[in-house]
Amino acid sequence: MNTKLSSETELTIIQCAHRFDGYAYTKERLGTKAAVSDSEHTHLLQQLKHLQENGRLYTNPLDNMAVNFYLHRCFYHQGELPAAFSAHWFDMVFLYLHLYRMPTPSIHQHSDAHEWDQRPKGAAERAAAEIRLLLQRRG
Repeated sequence: MNTKLSSETELTIIQCAHRFDGYAYTKERLGTKAAVSDSEHTHLLQQLKHLQENGRLYTNPLDNMAVNFYLHRCFYHQGELPAAFSAHWFDMVFLYLHLYRMPTPSIHQHSDAHEWDQRPKGAAERAAAEIRLLLQRRG
C-alpha cells in the first residue's frame, strides 16, 4: 500500500519499531514463561485498541514501545505498511514521532536493534521531518 512516505522513511520507521522486543517485555509484564502465546498477543492488541480509542500514549514509555512493536509486527506479516492516512497509518506515525528519540532499553532490545543503531546519521530526524511535513500538508 502507498504510505506517501519515502522508502528511506519507511525503513527508518520499521527499524525504530523493531529495535524493541515487545513480546519479551509483555511476557515479563504478564509473568509468562512459555514461548509467545495468545495471552501476549491479546494483551498487546488490547493496548493498541486502547491507544486508538483514546488517542493518548501510556505513561510508561515501554508500554508505548511495545504497542509500536506490535503494530509493526502485524503489518510485517502482511508484507506492507498501512496505507496513507488510514487509522493504522496515523497510529504508526503518532508512535514514531513520540518514540524515535527514546533510547532502546537494553533489557528488551530486539535482535534487530543493530539496524536502528547503525542507521545513517540524521535518518531518524529526516523521517520525522518528512512525516511532519506530510501531516501539515494534509491539515
